[in-house]
Amino acid sequence: MTAALLMAGSIAASASATEVSSPWPGGAEVAVVLTYDDALDSHLDVAIPQLNEHKLPGTFYLSGARPSIRMRLHEWRRAAQSGHELGNHMLYHPCRKSVANRSWVKPWQDLDKYTLEQFIDEVQATNSMLEAIDGQQQRTFAYPCGDMVAGGQDVVPELKKLVPAARLFSADGQHHPDDRDFYRVASFDGAEKSADELIAVVEAARQNNSLVGFMFHGVGGDYITVSEEDHQALLAHLAAHPGRYWVATMREAVAHLKKEQLRQNR
Repeated sequence: MTAALLMAGSIAASASATEVSSPWPGGAEVAVVLTYDDALDSHLDVAIPQLNEHKLPGTFYLSGARPSIRMRLHEWRRAAQSGHELGNHMLYHPCRKSVANRSWVKPWQDLDKYTLEQFIDEVQATNSMLEAIDGQQQRTFAYPCGDMVAGGQDVVPELKKLVPAARLFSADGQHHPDDRDFYRVASFDGAEKSADELIAVVEAARQNNSLVGFMFHGVGGDYITVSEEDHQALLAHLAAHPGRYWVATMREAVAHLKKEQLRQNR
């Protein structure tokens, strides 16, 4: 009897420890952030309808000069009203032309020729434009091409004054819950990946109770594309296990993790 009670107590303690170890709402084992770059037509035509079907939020990093902003502004406003985050991806999507395989970067988009002041002005202008669309005063940022230097200067110190977090990409897409650097939040490039590969990334992050980000460009079209079917399969898998996966916007996930880290320090 005593042994049985001790075993039961041990099991209960173990279960309690497991529950406490998860920093995510409802005891979810992993936070999943689905991000989409460049304000593409396939986001409005494919990605957002699929997300809405599964009642999942996405974070869309918009570059303000893209045609779909001018031509389909009301659809982006509707997406924000449906719970999707409209993130900052600058107006002109500037990238460093000096990096390999960047011949497509136009001279006026060359981040090597930007000044830090020019970079920050463009981030501020994009924030203002997006606020006019969705009414939100706070949003996250994604570095175009992953570049964090403008005219040879580190942009992060000044960027911290304008946005609460910024997204990069990495091999595994994981941001550990103890990591306090929210200006290098990881994401996994989902282009040309199968549903099985995408789901495997989520499962690997689940072992660490991490925040796992995905970076998509085209969905079933446009460029750097994931197929419509594989994207749909990932969403269906996430939606089928709401107790296991907390799917949130980048803004929501970072705000929650900052609050959780503050709570643990008390």
